[in-house]
Amino acid sequence: MMWRGNFGDLVGVVPESLSGLAGSVSPEWMARALRLGGAATVRKRKLPAECVMWLVIGMALFADRSIEAVVRHLDLILPEHSRRRGRITSSAIAQARNRLSIHPLVELFTESARHWVDAVVDTGRWRGLAVFGLDGSTLRVADSPDNVAFFGRPTNNQ
Repeated sequence: MMWRGNFGDLVGVVPESLSGLAGSVSPEWMARALRLGGAATVRKRKLPAECVMWLVIGMALFADRSIEAVVRHLDLILPEHSRRRGRITSSAIAQARNRLSIHPLVELFTESARHWVDAVVDTGRWRGLAVFGLDGSTLRVADSPDNVAFFGRPTNNQ
């Protein structure tokens, strides 16, 4: 993402890596959520609240990456506020997430859910349920040596 213009121009900016979400998660919803959640950035920061909102979404989408890698991948740092362009410490990222708090995220979730439910009313349903997305599937099999050899075991190693 290329940051150009004034700091106030962040509203409506979507990281290039997440541009496909622009139609599903409105940047205006984010601005409203930050305002209602009391987390609007007052001071110019390297990682302002608007960027931290995208970071939280990116953390969910890129769960296989470290938080620092997500920040780099989404190019969320405002480079004009950094001596070492594009670099930020993990503690600064954690502090930014703490400053944001959960309130704006709850507001964004509520706003997007309201919009998506309204959009689904006239579209197809599956077995009477609104379909918002599918996130993989699971399969239970007996814990036998043959099944372990064929399917393997779940791991948390990436």
